[in-house]
Amino acid sequence: MKGSATLWVTGPGAGQLVARLQRQGVVVRDVRFKADGVMLRVSTDALRHLMASRRAYGVRFCVVERHGVPFLWRRLAKRKAFAVGAVAFVAVLYALSSIVWRVEIVGAEGEDQEAELRQAAADAGLQVGQWKSHLAPPAELAERMVARAPNYVWVGVEIKGSVAVVRGIPKIPGVPQASQQPCNIVATRPGVILDVQASRGRVMVKPHQLVYPGQVLISGLLTDRGPSVPASGHVFAEVWYTSEVSIPLQISSQGLTGASVSREYLAVGGARLRVWGFQEAPAAVYERDRETDWHLGKWRLPVQWVHATLYEVKPSVWHVDAAAARNEALIMAASDVRSLAGGDMVILGQSILQERLERGTLYATILTRVQQDIGAKAPIPEIGGLPKSQGAAQS
Repeated sequence: MKGSATLWVTGPGAGQLVARLQRQGVVVRDVRFKADGVMLRVSTDALRHLMASRRAYGVRFCVVERHGVPFLWRRLAKRKAFAVGAVAFVAVLYALSSIVWRVEIVGAEGEDQEAELRQAAADAGLQVGQWKSHLAPPAELAERMVARAPNYVWVGVEIKGSVAVVRGIPKIPGVPQASQQPCNIVATRPGVILDVQASRGRVMVKPHQLVYPGQVLISGLLTDRGPSVPASGHVFAEVWYTSEVSIPLQISSQGLTGASVSREYLAVGGARLRVWGFQEAPAAVYERDRETDWHLGKWRLPVQWVHATLYEVKPSVWHVDAAAARNEALIMAASDVRSLAGGDMVILGQSILQERLERGTLYATILTRVQQDIGAKAPIPEIGGLPKSQGAAQS
């Protein structure tokens, strides 16, 4: 943050002055000797050495050019209005570029479907005027929107500058006879194909192929431009889920020792007067009260009798070793994946990608590989109107 200055030094001892500065360890740069003087560049801290030595060597110097932040601040201080305007302009420009100004809906069929997807985006936090830094990752936004838009089988989110592009593939509405409505089977999640059981339609993928959401798995088009049918079947793929799990290695609990003390109270309004049971209670207790319900007609009396039992509680601490904590983390990750993938999934394996012990807690990142049916019905798009991800996957 230090500045520097380019100086023009004149006088009979200019060369000797430069040599002395170098002997003193002063950094001198861009030294150029001329017939009538020396041009050099020094830091602002070295100016005091020049001031102290100029009379001894009979030299004079003038500042040709100033460099660095200190001199820039001085110039800005003299032009405060310009500095404030420049800072305000940069701040406003940055703020405007950090806000979502338009949400484009692609793939919706009709105003109702577009309104549904736009409302789902707003519920997920994606709307005009939202700060981009406050948005969740696109994959998480897409999952939230699919959960809030039941008429869509897949939703993708892409942020392009200040524009948010939402692409959706709508589900086929409830049709009594599916054979009357041509459709495709598309992927709802990324995965590696394990098995394709197509009962109708043209299979577009093969085992061990990596597919992406929205990609056609079983096409309803029997040929590229031939007749279309409602595709049906099951496409099983290996899907990966990542879970973040934390397991405490020390568990505190409290249990009853069996010792207890009984007391009787006369309750008047909100106050209680002890009338029996003056034994000293244990330090740690669990109290259970039983209160009468005396009435006079339909009016509850303000005076009641309370029987209280105080049980002694003993705290205990359970220690869990790292191996047991890892097993518990795997179980928790499997339960989390079952809730996300549904009941028709099969766990193929689990791996601990990363783990760390911090403040008595095991933090683990677990990869769970499952087999599940990732296919879902979707309308056959018009020729040339394929979703971007789908067209790229089939090319």
